[in-house]
This record gives sequence, structure tokens and C-alpha cells, in this order.
Amino acid sequence: MTASKKHDVADRLRAALDRGEYAPGDRLPRSAELAARFGVSAATVRSALHILQDEGRVSVHPGRGAFVRGYRPTLHLATDVQGARDSERFEAGYAALLRELGHPSVTEEIKVGIEEMRPKTAKRLGGPEPSGGTGALAVVRSCDRFVDGVLWESQTSHLPYAIAGDTELMAPERISRGVDQVLAELGHPRDWAWDAVGARMPTPAEAERFGLGPGVALLVQERTVYSARTAVRFTETVMPADRHQLVYADPTAPSELLLLAADVSIFET
Repeated sequence: MTASKKHDVADRLRAALDRGEYAPGDRLPRSAELAARFGVSAATVRSALHILQDEGRVSVHPGRGAFVRGYRPTLHLATDVQGARDSERFEAGYAALLRELGHPSVTEEIKVGIEEMRPKTAKRLGGPEPSGGTGALAVVRSCDRFVDGVLWESQTSHLPYAIAGDTELMAPERISRGVDQVLAELGHPRDWAWDAVGARMPTPAEAERFGLGPGVALLVQERTVYSARTAVRFTETVMPADRHQLVYADPTAPSELLLLAADVSIFET
């Protein structure tokens, strides 16, 4: 078997998937049939299928065959729109939206601790006018979000201890009015924020926690919130890329956007 042969088979199968010749959930022809079709060995076909599995296009089950992956991503609303709050807010935003879209069981688990800021956190909370630095302490609020009993998102907010220490922000409970409102009451109202969004492969521990198959990346949304020119909150939301799509919209977007976005998938061919 040569590397070029297995990649050639993978390319041809990938093209067939892109053309829609096989629908999500369909079983691909068995290795022997594909080997005869492409004039290669069954071992080459199996190697090609594993390439597609690593890309997240198929799932290979020994003894059963290879099946086309199906994706029905849920919405993560990254901005407020008319009639809905952004998904940073759990009950008023994230949970309400998912229940409306047909997921009755949406729960969360909250943990709170105090940690020395990692360099990444210190950099985000340094801001134009530093509110923390390397060696400074942060209050860390972690929230794991479960949909139908499966870990769906993990959201972690870092707040300078000088601001959040010895306040209700240290209680491991949902704050119904929101973290930003508490910060405002403490004298640090939200004035502006910026996001960085990217993708990376999960660590083995993350793959196990989220129950990820081979080839599935994580979407990471980082949001830094400022009061005037001081960074007061850094929040990192981690979500499996095959289960989510982030939606950004202008504040003037109508509430019908949610129905439109729910019917659109970036995985469509």
C-alpha cells in the first residue's frame, strides 16, 4: 500500500460525500466492494476510511462498517437579538434557546475557586489599564452545561480578585441577574467587549469529558469585558465543533433570526 493510493481513495470518497451521494447515517459500501471499485486492496480502503474518520466525516465501527456522520449543530447565540439573550447567560439565554429548539433537559453545574492568574488570563485582564498581572489572583467561575445528560459546553469566567473577592461572585450558585450586573453594582459597569473565536483539537481529557469521536475539534470563544478601560472579566467558552455553530447578529436583527439560524447548518453541502 502506498500513501498516494490511500489518499486517492479518501479523496474520491470525500468527493462522493460532498456531492451528497451518501446521506448522514448511510453505511458506505463494504471494504471489499470499494476495493474492487477503486482497484486497490481492502487494507488501502480501510486506511482511507480512517483518514475520513479522523476528519470527522465518517464513523468506523469494526464488524459493522463505516457510516456517514450526521451533524445537527445547536445554536450558540454570541450576541443579543430581539427576543433573546446571548448564550453567555444560562437561564435567560442558553437554556431558554435550546429548550425552544427542542431540548427539554438543559442543566448546569457551577464551581468557584481562587487561582493565580495564568499568563494567558493575566494578558487578557491586563487591558489598556492593568487590573491584574502575573501572580495576581482571580476568582474563577466554571460552568459545565449539559444537554440531555451530555456535556455540551464548558464556560469559565476569570474575574480579578481585587474586584470579585469576598462578593457573591464567589458563591457556587447561578446569579440570575448575571455576572455583569453584579460587576456593575460593584462599581464596574460593562462598557464594551471583544471576542476572539478559534478552533483547536481537544486534549485526551477533553475528548473523554465531551464524549468526542476522532477528528472532532473544539470551538473556543474568548470574551473580554471592559468597564471604561479596565478589563473586568475574561470568559472562555469551549464547545464541540460538531454540535455547535456560533451566531453573531446586529442588535436590530428581528426575532425571526432564531428560526432562520436554527434551520441553517454550516455542515450542509
